[in-house]
This record gives sequence, C-alpha cells and structure tokens, in this order.
Amino acid sequence: MQITRRSFVLSSLAAPFIIRPVTHLTRAEPWKMEKLRVAKVGCGGMGTTDLMQVADHKAVEVVALCDVDRRHFDALTKGGKGEDGKAIAPRFPNAKTFADWREMYARLGDGFDAVVVSTADHMHAPIAMAAMNMGKHVYCQKPLAQGAWENRRLAEVAAAKPGLVTQMGTQRIATKWRRWGGKLLRDGAVGPVREMYAWTNRPAGWWPQGNPRPQGNEPVPDFLSWDLFLGVSQSRPYKDGYTPFNWRGTVDWGTGAFGDMGCHMLDVPFYELGLGVPLTALCSPVKASSDQFPESESVVMTYAAGPKTSKDGLTLRWFDGGQFPDFKAIGLPQGWEGGKDGEDVVKGDGGVILVGEKGIMWFPIENAWARIFVDGKAVTMNPEDLGRSNHWHDWVDACVAGRKDACVSRFEKGGRMCESLSIGAMSALEPGKKLEYDAASCMFRNSAAASAMLKRTYRDGWKVENL
Repeated sequence: MQITRRSFVLSSLAAPFIIRPVTHLTRAEPWKMEKLRVAKVGCGGMGTTDLMQVADHKAVEVVALCDVDRRHFDALTKGGKGEDGKAIAPRFPNAKTFADWREMYARLGDGFDAVVVSTADHMHAPIAMAAMNMGKHVYCQKPLAQGAWENRRLAEVAAAKPGLVTQMGTQRIATKWRRWGGKLLRDGAVGPVREMYAWTNRPAGWWPQGNPRPQGNEPVPDFLSWDLFLGVSQSRPYKDGYTPFNWRGTVDWGTGAFGDMGCHMLDVPFYELGLGVPLTALCSPVKASSDQFPESESVVMTYAAGPKTSKDGLTLRWFDGGQFPDFKAIGLPQGWEGGKDGEDVVKGDGGVILVGEKGIMWFPIENAWARIFVDGKAVTMNPEDLGRSNHWHDWVDACVAGRKDACVSRFEKGGRMCESLSIGAMSALEPGKKLEYDAASCMFRNSAAASAMLKRTYRDGWKVENL
C-alpha cells in the first residue's frame, strides 16, 4: 500500500494504538479519497436513518443494500411515491440488492470495506461477527446483541482485531448533554456511587409486550423473506404485525424496553463508572408472558464494588412501562424536575439518577442538562457546552483514519454494557426470583429458562464462527 503523509501522521499521533488504514484509501483528504465502500443490512425504520447518515459522509460509497423486506431496498434503488403521492427519486440506483446478508457477503467479497447493521436484535451478533471475521469495519445498532454470550464475544473479538473499527449505534452519546454529564462523572461530582435508578416510559404503545404467543398463521407476503427474518431464531409461523417494528417485545427477537432504551440511558454511566457484569438480577413484572417481555416491570441488579462505586458495591434499579422511582424517597426536593417542561423530560423517554456519597445526580437522556443535589438542595451549575458530534460520521472518520479508539461506543465497551443489560432483560423469564449470574459461563446459576436466552442455540444452518 502507498504510504501517504496523512497515514504516516495519523499513525504517529495514535501511538501506541495499532493503526491499519483501509488499504485502498490512499489520498490526502477523506473527501478526495477513493470511497469507503459500505454495505447496509436492514434498510427500513432506524435502518433508513443509519443509512442516510452514513451515506451523507463524503468519504462513503454505498455499494449494496440488504433487507428481508424487498420494499425497503426497492424504494432506495428504484424510487417510488411518497405518502403524499409525489414521486421520490432513487437514492442509491447503483447499489446491489440482496435479501440474504450471507449471499451479499459472499458475492461482494473484497468489494466492500464496512457494514452497517440495523436489523432486529436477534440478528445483530451473527451479521456483525461474520463481517468482523472477514476483516470488515462494523457499525451496529443498539443493543449490540441479544444475549450475554453474543455481547461478550463481539467485545472480545473486536478487541483482538486492532485493525477493525467498530461502533454501536447509540447516537445520543454524541450530544452536548451526555458529553457534559460524562465529564461530571469523570470528575467525581457526586463521589463514589452506591445506587443508580433508570427508567423509560417504553413500551408505552410503541410496540406490544406482555401478550401470549399469537395462535395460527397467515400467508407470508410476497415481498417478505420470512425464513431470513427468523434467521438464527427458532421457526414459527408468520403473523402480520411481527415485522417491521413489533418484534421488539418478543423474546425470540428483541430485548424489550430494558435492552432497547437502557442502551441510550445507561451507556455513559456504565462507561464512566467502569461497571462490570451484575452479580444478581431480580425482575418484578406486570402482565408477564413467556413469549413477550413484560408490559411493565421493575428490575434490581447488584454489582461488585469498583474504583468509582461505594465500597459495598452498586445497586441498579430499573423501571419501565409507566413505573418510576420514588423520587422523594431518593432524596430529591419537591419540584426538582424544574417545572412542566422538566417534568415532561423526566417522564418522557427516561433518565438516570445516580446516588453518590457526596450528592445526587440526575442524568437525563437528552434535551436537558444534568443537575446535582446536595442535602435536598439543587447545586448552582454552569453547564459546559462540550459540543456535539455526528455519531455515524465519527465512525466513518475512524475507519478512514484507522483510529478504532476514536469511537466512543466501540464494541469493546458497548458489548460489555449490553451483556449487563441482557441479564436484566432476560431476568423477566423467571420473574420474582433473584437470579445469580455466572460471568465465566455467561449464564444464570439458578435459571435454565433465562439462561437459554443469555446463551442461545442457533437454528440449524445459521452457525457463525466465533459465536
């Protein structure tokens, strides 16, 4: 490979990290280089957002689109009509299209450098791992994977491949609010943390949870490859409504409200506190079901002591589906939310409260600055605007530069956090029982039912190396 001034300088600045730029990118500036050739798996919903954000980078060329629902890539390659009836021009007319990501990988071979994965949760791990096995950079939507074992393996394999750049799709971490909140935690603003409370209003009608498995079956639409949607999960008949969105609440395919929204709220606290995996998990559900995650739940998880936690460890208390912590009992003053707008933020998508030895910190998901309370009174603060970045473009820039350390949500970090979240999510499969987590095996010591989803058995024909 031709060594350019840019690649030499980046290598020097990044020491001691190992720098291995994408081999065909040889010119001086990202927008003047040959393109970072990106393949996209999952093109509807959030997948469309991921695709458009990545494609908007000047160094990117989208070479292939893959989706089990051909309507999604047809609209992007052939165009069509919008909801208003107006014609929509094709966005990626030259991209190759596939229903099966395995075929896409095999057919493209060396014809792509990176992949963006935005499928149902149960397919994140096999698609991302297969790409890393091929030496491709990967951007993968949150949660990184569905089960504890998959998350652990993605983190381990990414760490073992210094030339690969990875990023988990938790774009909120790049906002000015979460960047400043992270700085507060790094600076020890509330001291060693002993309790952490987190909540979301989801599912709240976003997708169904708490229901029994639907009976019967329906004809599979001609635009949908149902067997490819099922992928590594066990077979079941098709029912209208499962896809493209409502799979999130189904145990076979999703991680429920905890695994879905917990990534956005708990990422910064997890990373800054250096939390490992929990020792125990206890779920108290409302309207439990073996097929879907609870309609509403509270989950308590305990963690061993660490450098930034209380000497007695840390307890995480999670709430979703309309449940909230007892803010008064935590020690927050009346009206701490800051009026009606503040209340809307608190009871919207959710947030986190950290109880430390020096004070209490409210860390909202976004659209508000973190606040600190000491002895029941708000501390006057002047938030420092650290700016925001484009989470997708950060990944592309890191791929171009060969700087995996430049990604704040790289798999080495995101995988460890999502392992923890999957433990909390899957504790719902044995409700009311304090489950003990065995970190060595990535399974519960005292629950075979919940362990089966922490370390899943893939369907015949879907085995992927390193999983």
